[in-house]
Amino acid sequence: MSGSQAESIDCRWHQIECDGTTARCRLLEKLTGLVESPLCAVRNDACSQCLKWYPPDEDYLNPVVASLLYKLSSSVLESGGLPGCTVEKAAGFQQVAFAAIPHDYDAVPVTNQVDCQENTNIADIGQLIPRPRHRFGDVVKEWAVAVTTAPRKQATLDRCMTSLTTAGWKTPRIVIDGDVTLSDAWSHLPTTRRIPQIGAWPSYYLTLVELMMRQPTADAYMIVQDDVVFFEHPSLKNYLESVLWPDRREGIISLFCSRAYAQQSFGWHRIDQPLVWGGQALIFSKETAIHLVSDLQIVRHRFSEGDLGLTNIDGLIGKWAFETETPVYVSSPSLSQHIGHVSSLWKSPKAFVNRSAETFAGNVRINDSDPRSTARIS
Repeated sequence: MSGSQAESIDCRWHQIECDGTTARCRLLEKLTGLVESPLCAVRNDACSQCLKWYPPDEDYLNPVVASLLYKLSSSVLESGGLPGCTVEKAAGFQQVAFAAIPHDYDAVPVTNQVDCQENTNIADIGQLIPRPRHRFGDVVKEWAVAVTTAPRKQATLDRCMTSLTTAGWKTPRIVIDGDVTLSDAWSHLPTTRRIPQIGAWPSYYLTLVELMMRQPTADAYMIVQDDVVFFEHPSLKNYLESVLWPDRREGIISLFCSRAYAQQSFGWHRIDQPLVWGGQALIFSKETAIHLVSDLQIVRHRFSEGDLGLTNIDGLIGKWAFETETPVYVSSPSLSQHIGHVSSLWKSPKAFVNRSAETFAGNVRINDSDPRSTARIS
């Protein structure tokens, strides 16, 4: 890699070495105390891979930095300790690094999936995700859509909004809980601001109520959290209008299908357990939305002890739907991918394992000979 290429790496921890092919990782130096040590030197191609993940810091080691820290601490242990980094410290770093290294199936940055969507030109999304055999209820003609956002270390709103508008929802309401500055690209959209910040669940509940009060004639209410990217097919909205609703009892559709709910057959599937992973992009029928916001247990959740009443959106809705026998459907492959590696709520969750989709419609391979391509609703 040339020196000019090395200089294009935009990372506050990156310090270029004189040969232009390596850099000192000042984050590794800060963590370990090994200032200007050769053990903290990394190749610029490793820095480039690091940038495909979320920006790392002392509290959030992304997989690349975690791998480098694991290798570094192993070298310190083999050396019996070094000035500034004892054996005890190195052993601790090794445990921290190991915990931050994902499983093999999570070893590819989700940005590779959402930024390289190969299926956006297929003629009909039904080729990829077969429609249910039957569609029930009136056709969805009017949508009420909101994107909720809050201050977060890893900014994801712009990427989310780009994908959502590309997929057909051009004028969603942006609901801002706290101090968030919108980019010029979205400043023309209808906006709701909550100052001071009231918390994830209160903001979500009020968002659904606000959509219902503003658009009582809507056929479907969709709330999107700002850390997902949609399948950027220009006909996604139209495709969903041909699918809703896949059950005689109109219920809830999750456009994010967690790895926990992935199916071998491509198509629409009803979840036979309480939804735990999947609050990132939910569509409610009108009747479902009315029943949800008026349910006594849903209202009482805000009065839970401590901070519990501020959180647990998907778990709360999932439990309510299961207990009221409200159908919840997901598609496999998933119509959105979770990119929020750094939560606005929690310190540790990342978009790995069940917080990510196993297969994403944007780039899953379509094979007409694959029996999954003819699968129907289960």
